[in-house]
Amino acid sequence: MSAIALGHVPFGILGLILFGVPNLESLNYIIASAFLHVFYMFFLLNAYKHAELSQVYPIARGLSPLIIVLLGTMFLGEYLSKYELSGIVCISIALILYGIKIGLKARADLKGFYFAAWTGCFIASYSVVDGYGVRVAQNAIGYTSAVDIISAALLCLFLFIFKRKAFSGIRQQGQKTFWIGGSLGFLAYAIVLWACLHAPISIVYTLRETSVLFAVLLATVFLKEKLTVSKILLIGVLCIGVGLIKFSL
Repeated sequence: MSAIALGHVPFGILGLILFGVPNLESLNYIIASAFLHVFYMFFLLNAYKHAELSQVYPIARGLSPLIIVLLGTMFLGEYLSKYELSGIVCISIALILYGIKIGLKARADLKGFYFAAWTGCFIASYSVVDGYGVRVAQNAIGYTSAVDIISAALLCLFLFIFKRKAFSGIRQQGQKTFWIGGSLGFLAYAIVLWACLHAPISIVYTLRETSVLFAVLLATVFLKEKLTVSKILLIGVLCIGVGLIKFSL
């Protein structure tokens, strides 16, 4: 996690050089987002201490769109059509139920579920802040570059105080993760924020969570993981959710 987060920094510096520094009006959103991203990392890693990735990730990612819809409606005035709302609910419920099923099967510690739920709350929080903040900035690359640099600085402070060995670990074993994970993570989130300039925040972040669908398919093809009935049902419901959202656009 540290290698990926710090790996965003070189691309963030390049982004600021090429696309410029975001306007001052967006500074409050950038700082708030940086803190929320650090808390998100903390809760996600603690969730992984107590439960499997296949339980934590779907629960956290499934819960966040529902919270984003609620926050977007209450504070941003983003009202969705019945098809959009139905699509979001389909995707979210499918992910949450899949995560719960995995947890029950593995008899996972309930602490993992609690941390996963808190992770979903932080995902929703930084998503709303970033979705609105990038609209204020009108500069997706500059905005995400600034957020990544500040959150990396906060993470470095945390590591310096509590986990100094992480720095030598990144240098000795995490070079590929730093460069490959950092570049892909930076690019992926920059695309998400660019999309927020053109579509409702809740729609953008819900479609982002369908990455689980591609993860299942890639794992089946390249890692030779078994395509179970529950995975087929998950893929089917996710596709229905995406179809409902697309139908409303």
